[in-house]
Amino acid sequence: MISNPSLLSYTCIAKGTVVLAEFASKEEPGIEDVAFRCIENTPPHHSLFSHTVRKKTYTFSIDDDDSFVYFAILDEAMEKPESLWLLNRLRSAVEDLVRGGETLTNPSPRCLQAKMDPVFAEIVGGVDVDLELDISPRSVARDSRNPSIDSSKGRRASLMPLLGKQLKALKKKNKRLHTEDSGDVGMMKETSEKKVDLCGNGNGGVSRKELRNGLLTDHHHHRQKAKQMWKKHVWFVLIFDFCICAVLFGIWLWVCEGFQCVNG
Repeated sequence: MISNPSLLSYTCIAKGTVVLAEFASKEEPGIEDVAFRCIENTPPHHSLFSHTVRKKTYTFSIDDDDSFVYFAILDEAMEKPESLWLLNRLRSAVEDLVRGGETLTNPSPRCLQAKMDPVFAEIVGGVDVDLELDISPRSVARDSRNPSIDSSKGRRASLMPLLGKQLKALKKKNKRLHTEDSGDVGMMKETSEKKVDLCGNGNGGVSRKELRNGLLTDHHHHRQKAKQMWKKHVWFVLIFDFCICAVLFGIWLWVCEGFQCVNG
C-alpha cells in the first residue's frame, strides 16, 4: 500500500479510451471527467510519461503494444518510486487476469471493476473502497483457503485487522505532515512549469485542443532533440570515414611512390 492514501486522487486501467476499472477520491468530485480527458489524449510513442501542473502529477504507464494504459493523478508530494509501484501493481493485476483467461478484446466500460476493487483496496489500505466479490475460478480457489472470506463484508473484515495498526500510524503521520506543511507554506518557492489547465472547469480552463498540445509538448521536444543527435551522429560517421579513406590513399601514394603503379 502507499504510505499516504490522501495523495492519490485518481487511478485507472484503460484500453484505448475505455476505462476498465478506476478508483477516485471522494474528496475531489469531478476528477473522473478530468481523467477521461487525459486518457483521450494519451501521449503516443511513450512507455512512461509524467507531467506536473498546479501541484498535481499526471502519470501514464503505457504497454509497449499500446494495449493497456495505466493512469494516475497524484499529489506532487508523492515520491516517484511510490507512484511507479502503484502503476506496476495495476499492471501485474491485469496481467494475472489475462493469464487466467480474462478476455479483453472488446471490453465494456468498468468490466474489471469488481475484480480490481481488492487491488485498489490494497493500494490505499482499504480506505473508502467498496469491495465486491471476485468470483473468478482463481479467486475461488484462493478464498477457499480462508473460510472467513465468503462475502464482500468478510473480505473487508479480513483486510482491516491486518491494516488497522498501519492506518492508525498513517493518520498520525498525516496529521504531523499537515502541521509541518502549514508552517512551511510561506517559505516554499514556486517552481516554473508549463501552465496547462487540465481541470477545464471554466476558471482559466483551456480547450481540448490546447490540452492535447500541452501533453504533446514534451514529446515534440524529445523528438527534435533526437533528430539533432541523429544528424550529429551521421556527420561524425561521414567525417570518420573520410579520414580513414584519406589515410589509406596516403599510404597507397607512399607505397607506389606517387602514381607509378598506375603508369606501370
